[in-house]
Amino acid sequence: MAIPPIFVKAARDIWSFEWKILMNGLAPSDSNGNYKRPINIQQQIQIPTKEDLKNRASNQMPGLIIGRSCPWAHRAWIIHEIKGLKKSINLHIAQVDKEGGRWRLDPPIKGCKTLQELYQKCGNYQSRRATVPMLFDPGKEPESKLRLINNESAELVEILNNWPIYDQEIDLNPSKYKKEIINWQNLIQENINNGVYKCGFARNQKAYEKASKDLFSALNTIEESLHSCGPWLCGKDLTIADIRLFPTLIRWESVYEPLFKCSKRPIQSFPNIIKWRKTIFNLYNIKKTCDADAWRKDYFGALFPLNPSSIIPKGESISKIVNQ
Repeated sequence: MAIPPIFVKAARDIWSFEWKILMNGLAPSDSNGNYKRPINIQQQIQIPTKEDLKNRASNQMPGLIIGRSCPWAHRAWIIHEIKGLKKSINLHIAQVDKEGGRWRLDPPIKGCKTLQELYQKCGNYQSRRATVPMLFDPGKEPESKLRLINNESAELVEILNNWPIYDQEIDLNPSKYKKEIINWQNLIQENINNGVYKCGFARNQKAYEKASKDLFSALNTIEESLHSCGPWLCGKDLTIADIRLFPTLIRWESVYEPLFKCSKRPIQSFPNIIKWRKTIFNLYNIKKTCDADAWRKDYFGALFPLNPSSIIPKGESISKIVNQ
């Protein structure tokens, strides 16, 4: 028996209403339906000194909390690997709690089972969202109060690049490229890093088409620059500009193209970007930070408004995607 059209229309209207409510909580937008990423409020940053860190036990070292699926946290994780910071920054991987819509800490950190609880222990939680990446300082003494160092990824990669104790002598933010890095940051952050989310979280067709246009225009700029001035965004040297771009483009086929509708052109139609991505993937230990199965599980399983069935698609391993 066919479903009467009036029931179909009613169901669509109800779902549209509920979808807008869910999206308002998940991804705020402006009056035109364009996604607007919330801004983290930062306090004055206090980084432990080299002497301070040398006098600490391993369990007293600052902690970097990341989530495997989060591209913003992925930036910090990559710097942690490249610079060799494991001796002075403990890495913690938070898990997605798709039922509660939050980050779960397993095992707990300082008695906290969720990231929200850890933020609360750092003080003044109401002014901050419980997001990853998060760099916190437990202090040297058992009674020391936990302190948030930073949770803004763009700033955090610079903090980690300048961390006082490291194993690898490499500067990913050299002063000679200061202007180029700033210019790339402005383009990449707004139109690519945020751009894929603007596509996926657009409230209407007009907002989606604008986001898609800006996204692929920025990719064209990247492609042309790599062709004429590569192999890296700033020329001869790998910099934080490349690190800020990589987490978005490495998730492309697994998440952003199928789920966020970033499908105007296949990423394979940008040969210089594909070559650049493959090169980064095979540097240092970066490949161990990439897990397409985890990304699919978290994105398709947790973003209910974009995938109400919560069906997680099968796909190729990230090594096969990148190296084919």
